[in-house]
Amino acid sequence: MSTRPRHPWRVVLEAPTGPSPEAEFTSEAKTYAYVREELRKAEAGETETTAIRINQWESGRWWHFETVKPVEQW
Repeated sequence: MSTRPRHPWRVVLEAPTGPSPEAEFTSEAKTYAYVREELRKAEAGETETTAIRINQWESGRWWHFETVKPVEQW
């Protein structure tokens, strides 16, 4: 089995120009604090983020944990 990484949470921001580099975190709480801030920025029109993909290291590999999308403003 592979060794657990130091930062077992990863976030990738999806945008029309392509995905962002991965942001890595040590805990679920830190991950979701970052996700909330990125959602706020996207919903305020400060970024072009269309989706936020969250991955978690578990059982020796990376798993897709959740994808969150900003609320569309009309």
